[in-house]
Amino acid sequence: MNSFLVIFIASYGAGLIDFRLEDRRQAAFWTLFKGFICVLLAGMYNHTGLSLLVSTLGVSLGHKWPVTRRFRERDGEMLILGTMLASMPLTGIAAGLIYAALRWAKAKHHLSVMVTSSVTVIAMFVLKRPDSSIFIGMFALLVSLLQFITHLEEIGHRLADSRIFRRRTLLRALSVFLVLSVAVLMFFNRYVYKGLGMHMEYIRNGPRELNYIALTFDDGPDPVYTPQILDVLKEKDVKATFFLVGSHAAKYPEIVKRMHEEGHSIGNHTNSHRSLIPLSDSATYGEIMLAEKTLEGITGEKPTLFRPPRGVYSQFAQDILRQERYTLVLWDVSSQDWEEIKYTDIVRYVLKRVRPGSIVLFHDSGNIITSQGGDRSNTVKALPIIIDRLREQGYQLITVDQMIVLKGLSETEGALYDDN
Repeated sequence: MNSFLVIFIASYGAGLIDFRLEDRRQAAFWTLFKGFICVLLAGMYNHTGLSLLVSTLGVSLGHKWPVTRRFRERDGEMLILGTMLASMPLTGIAAGLIYAALRWAKAKHHLSVMVTSSVTVIAMFVLKRPDSSIFIGMFALLVSLLQFITHLEEIGHRLADSRIFRRRTLLRALSVFLVLSVAVLMFFNRYVYKGLGMHMEYIRNGPRELNYIALTFDDGPDPVYTPQILDVLKEKDVKATFFLVGSHAAKYPEIVKRMHEEGHSIGNHTNSHRSLIPLSDSATYGEIMLAEKTLEGITGEKPTLFRPPRGVYSQFAQDILRQERYTLVLWDVSSQDWEEIKYTDIVRYVLKRVRPGSIVLFHDSGNIITSQGGDRSNTVKALPIIIDRLREQGYQLITVDQMIVLKGLSETEGALYDDN
């Protein structure tokens, strides 16, 4: 997280730069350039969407809310446009065209800015842009609303003097709007998108620049080993993600309820752990949806994460998952515990291969061939050692749901410095 602090401080310092030019067009150009170059350099320093968001916030706060003064009268729309052109060029160009069309239609400047910001944010939600882009858009909307309030005289003295457009009334309305926006975002994040504006169809690992790791367990629940693993996770205060087989969950619903009550994420791992490759379309659909029905019946929540048995899947399975708004979850580190190796080897394999953003695969049930039985005692022994060692290395352990949110925040929307 130190890199983000560096980006914020540097961007805030850049925002303090004041181009005292009498020519308004020149001042607007250099303000746009300030926002553009600031975000561009932030992206080159740390190439993630979250870096672009932090830089946008920093340079905007320095420009509009410097520590030495109150809210500045100098406007921020050109600065925000510059940050958008660097972080999401197509969106920035589109916003500029919308503003130009409104001005051509004789709309007042600040009204045009507010309408442009509103349309841009709505379009980004509809088009499912990356989360960082949506947050930048929402911040631009907030700035434009505040500027609209401070320039009410531009919409006409009659409207400005009327009760509904008094500044106090509008500030109250803005406060209500912001509170409702946060509530709606929380609702969609919790129940619908699982990642704000962008539904992620596939994830193998999280962002590599953040020291977060997700521990996952397949094939459970098992009546012997799953409770022991839950005990370890509870003792270590770790939340993990369990991909459950529907038929196993139906046999041991109390274990599933415990997982849910203790805050772990629960994913769909088909109903009977059959390989999806040779199955017919109807059988594939049944494997996914029957497991979903079982898990939802036990926890009261529809699962949104899916992991195919052995990590292989058909095109039809992928189409179903997309239709049902699942995120397909694979992994980049395997503990190899399915081989029933020594616990010291499990520890060695994981610690040797793990990287920032890793999704680690364990099993709480199953033997080499089937998803039932097997000896997971070495997984239980290795788990607390792995957790302690990872924390010593500075890693934080989170669920796959949380990793998806971080991944969404770290994605970029065609920034000018993108590698591809």
